[in-house]
Amino acid sequence: MTRKKAKPDWLRHWPRLLFLIPCLMILWVPSYNRIEPALGGVPFFYWYQLAWILIGAVIVFLVFMIETRITRTAKSPGDDMTGVPGDSP
Repeated sequence: MTRKKAKPDWLRHWPRLLFLIPCLMILWVPSYNRIEPALGGVPFFYWYQLAWILIGAVIVFLVFMIETRITRTAKSPGDDMTGVPGDSP
């Protein structure tokens, strides 16, 4: 009798490490602590942070897509959404 080996949890959750990219880039203040180049009159200091908010949203979407492919938990549009949140099937 053969048993399938369970994948380690870190293999399933490795895409979450991508969340560190925007966090580290925002925490590294000396890299963007300047005024020039301005974008439409907005100093670099401000539009750089705003850009990372948008990039962070894209990273969240990518992590979601990667994890649903790894775990194959994506629901099709016709799935029934009944039940109480937190219920296990």
